[in-house]
Amino acid sequence: MGNGPSLPGPPGTKFRVIGAGMSRTGTKTLNEALTILLDGPVHDSGIQSLGGPVNQIKAWLDIMELAPKVQTFSEQKKLDWLISEVLDGYVATMDCPAATLTPEIMRVYPDAIVIATTRDQAGWWKSMNYLNSLMGTWYLPLVVLWLHKTQVYGIWRERFHQIMLWRYKQEKIEEDTLRKHEEHLRQVVPPEKLFFYEVSQGWGPLCKILNVPIPDRPFPHNNSKGAAAQTFRDHIMAGVLSWLFMLMVFSMAIWFLRNWLNESFA
Repeated sequence: MGNGPSLPGPPGTKFRVIGAGMSRTGTKTLNEALTILLDGPVHDSGIQSLGGPVNQIKAWLDIMELAPKVQTFSEQKKLDWLISEVLDGYVATMDCPAATLTPEIMRVYPDAIVIATTRDQAGWWKSMNYLNSLMGTWYLPLVVLWLHKTQVYGIWRERFHQIMLWRYKQEKIEEDTLRKHEEHLRQVVPPEKLFFYEVSQGWGPLCKILNVPIPDRPFPHNNSKGAAAQTFRDHIMAGVLSWLFMLMVFSMAIWFLRNWLNESFA
């Protein structure tokens, strides 16, 4: 929450970084920093899979459904193709669900490095729990029922639960998920390709990882609690307006139907 979807660059743009940090570890800040340093668009998989173009939303739903089930050679090739198709034109990917599929993305982009944003466990869980409290409200699915793109949220959530069960033996993000996720990264990513990074460190360590000069501009800071709350409020407002519109349509339909019935049986 907090940013808008990004459009891909030219086909064949070199993909360089798998952003493998768990949500609420500074992923939106790293997104903006990589956009500057790598001079290209970053694919925020959370935003793109829920609010991006329709073809990207469908692709991510297909990826999330297929990844835990892959058994045959043809299924693996299909998953590889889906990942390469949705990430073509981007210099990096970021956030969940992509972060939970780091080995699968590495298979498609073996030359990419893996940068995992991290932070202290207690601070992360406090921030993550706040986001969960927003996204887990009972009325959110009902309020956004008539918003076209948000109608996929129920499907997305169910498929993300399946990925979590498959990868971490948890149905949802819990207090120890950050630890489990980072342990998984250490097991599946070659040490020379895995970098843990705290966004509080600024440009220096990140530029060293990427072997690029430090830019002459302030380090970005993004996705505060306020930004997440504002995005939530924007969705609620849009949902309320969509309900008002649908109620107006229903009322007009009933009015025309009553008039027709009165005239027909007068």
